[in-house]
Amino acid sequence: MKAAIVQADGKLKVEECPAPEPGPGEIVVKVAYCGICGSDLHMAEVGIFPAGCIIGHEISGHVAALGEGVQGWSEGDPVVVLPIDPCLICEPCKRGDIQICQEGLARSYGLGVNPGGFGQYMRVRPSMLHPVPEDMDMRLAALNEPWAVAVRGVNLSDLRIGDQVVVLGAGPIGLLCVYALKIAGAVRVYVSEPDSHRADKALAAGAHQVFDPKKAPVADEIMKIAGRSPDVVIDCAGTEGSIEEAAAIAGRHGRVVALGVHMGNVTLFPMTWFMKELSLKFSLGYNLREFESGLEQLARGAVDPEVVVSDVVPLEEIARAFDVLSSTGHAKILVDCQGV
Repeated sequence: MKAAIVQADGKLKVEECPAPEPGPGEIVVKVAYCGICGSDLHMAEVGIFPAGCIIGHEISGHVAALGEGVQGWSEGDPVVVLPIDPCLICEPCKRGDIQICQEGLARSYGLGVNPGGFGQYMRVRPSMLHPVPEDMDMRLAALNEPWAVAVRGVNLSDLRIGDQVVVLGAGPIGLLCVYALKIAGAVRVYVSEPDSHRADKALAAGAHQVFDPKKAPVADEIMKIAGRSPDVVIDCAGTEGSIEEAAAIAGRHGRVVALGVHMGNVTLFPMTWFMKELSLKFSLGYNLREFESGLEQLARGAVDPEVVVSDVVPLEEIARAFDVLSSTGHAKILVDCQGV
């Protein structure tokens, strides 16, 4: 099969490699689409992925082969892949919080441990598969993983009906947060985004207004329009200064949720947080309920994929797609893993 292999310099190169075969209790999935995540870009840039691995964790596909003893699945079934293999017996797993299962994270798929979705086939355990609703577009299904990330971020914000919210960054997760916030009942959703292309997409997703933070302080602009500071700020930018920017924007007793991942250290000024009595939560992935329910929400039209997905490229062009995402204001790029 063909797969995008991480090279020693962190770049991806499509190569021929052996196709996986299912062992007892395993399933091989024929990958349809795999989305490029911002964390893929950041982790490749800082050299976290080991050379020789296959990454990609936003996966839709079809069951291709069943190992001995596997029941409940048939060849051809459309599926999405949960990219971790939780133990299901630790206390977090018993609560459904699979995202903090240490064994599950150690057995992750497409994150530098087990081979992921940037190949034509991948081998998984049956418990990692979730059925895709009948007639659902597999490109839309590939958005389930980042959609679950956005939904969890909104859930952690303790959003109340009537809250005003600011989303920092209109990349794919920021755009999906706009959709999730509207569904959850936010009365006003503002977005801070300097890139004009992404700003237009945020408006198309339903944001009430988009501010360019390079032109004027977002906190001041919102105060002029709304007459008060926002209740919630969701940081999807993940830059060195974005959490502190969120603190400056949030109102008293505001809630800040960090969704964007910055790979280095950040500086916080405690008095800003003390004087407003702000709260800060970090969000890691999603729990099992959020992942499972996401497909139903997407099938019901929760997200317009034409807004979130800016391009679909064949596997052979994945290296170019990584370069494009690193330098321009694209939204989500999906890789067609059979399009080689």
